[in-house]
Formats: sequence, C-alpha cells, structure tokens
Amino acid sequence: MSRSKRQVIKWTSIQSQADADHLMTVYRSFHDSCIREIAVQNREFVDERQAMHVDNRTLVRLLFQSRFPKDSVLEMLFEDVLDFNWVQDARGSDITASLIFQAVCRWHNDALHRAENLDWSLGAEDRNDYRWLVAEQARWRLVESGLGPATLLSEPAASAS
Repeated sequence: MSRSKRQVIKWTSIQSQADADHLMTVYRSFHDSCIREIAVQNREFVDERQAMHVDNRTLVRLLFQSRFPKDSVLEMLFEDVLDFNWVQDARGSDITASLIFQAVCRWHNDALHRAENLDWSLGAEDRNDYRWLVAEQARWRLVESGLGPATLLSEPAASAS
C-alpha cells in the first residue's frame, strides 16, 4: 500500500518505564514479530551552496510486523540515538534467528534501551550478540495496512547484483 493511503495514527511518546511497559503490553513484548524495515538518518547534510550542516543527531525508524491479527504492525522512531547495534546471521544459518520471540524495553538514565533478549543489558559481555538500540527520545504508533513485503519507511536501494 502506498504511503499516501496509509492512515495516519498518533505517535505515543516513551518518557518513562511506565510508557515502555505500556508499549510492551500493546505489542505483546514483540512476541512472534520481525523487523520488516529499518531506516537510519543523520541530521548532517550539504546544501545547494555546498555548505556542510552538522547537527550530530541520529534518528532510527523501525517497522515491525507481527503474526497476531490485532495491532500487527508497529513503527518506532528513536531520536538522539546514543548507541545502536545490528547483527545479522550469516547466510545459510538458522533462518529463525531473525524472528523476535520476546524483547525488552527499559527506561534507564533518561534513555530507552530496547533489545531482543530478555537478559540483555548495556554492560553485559555478550550485549553485541543481539540487536539493540539506546536513544534519549522514542515514540511509537500502530500502523494499519502495513503487512506484506512492501517498503513503507523508505524506497529500497537498487540491488548491486
């Protein structure tokens, strides 16, 4: 479905552990879901006069799809990203490794910590074995008509193959 036909749904901010807990309840702790899309954007850019603009802020948008029939698509926006780790299993490995069985969202030190392992912590030795993100600001919204392979966050890059 094209972006123009998507129903605009109000964003819900995450500013406390209670807000994070509410998200986890609504989206069933991300059980039986996957990350369909990820978009990373920096605020740096070069304008038409070739002047560099530097803001040193990163935004990450994630689109999740779930196998549950109710509230099956979730979009999250992380602003002022402090740290981010993405891991992908090598080709031919266990294809279920990309599925999310359960995630964790913790509000700690004025930032949201979101990871795909219940025992994850920023100080853990194995923290980089999982996908995780820490950001000073976060918000989420449910998305209608977002199932399937269509790209909703950004246009796909041309394949090099």
